[in-house]
Amino acid sequence: MEITREKIKILYSEEKIAKRIKDMGQQISEDYAGLNSPLHMVCVLKGSVHFYSQLLLEINMNVRYSFIQVASYKGTQSSGRINVKSWIDEPVQGKNVIVVEDILDTGRTLKYILNYLSRYKPATLEVAALVDKYEKDHFGINPKYVGFQTQDRFLLGYGLDFEQKFRNLPYIGYVEG
Repeated sequence: MEITREKIKILYSEEKIAKRIKDMGQQISEDYAGLNSPLHMVCVLKGSVHFYSQLLLEINMNVRYSFIQVASYKGTQSSGRINVKSWIDEPVQGKNVIVVEDILDTGRTLKYILNYLSRYKPATLEVAALVDKYEKDHFGINPKYVGFQTQDRFLLGYGLDFEQKFRNLPYIGYVEG
């Protein structure tokens, strides 16, 4: 598949993404107001880094940062195998944890992450997803915070990539056909 910037159609503009992330940050701040300890936010690298960074700036409370790097895609399809490249570097036992994911597609990778993190017995374990492909089952995962719901199509930009390209587009787009 040959993808060029000219073939990418904008689905969510930079402005629309910023507004939605601001709203999500306000909701998270309200939901976790009054915590005696910081909220623990886990970024699923690499695709979530733009969303994660922007979301943290919109949360009005103390936040601890953690990062997980996993991969399951080759080209436009999930490989079905989860490759863990790095894992969180501090314990989350008894903490309020939100896993920040760029896109909820098949849910296979996120299910793996949630199952693994739940072994540490966090106080709460939620998901914030920038995009949810609502037509899919996602292994029963229901994110508490969702930026956008969209049809099942291959998306690019704002962290979402095709063979490590197009992550730096300031919008989320798609290629037809």
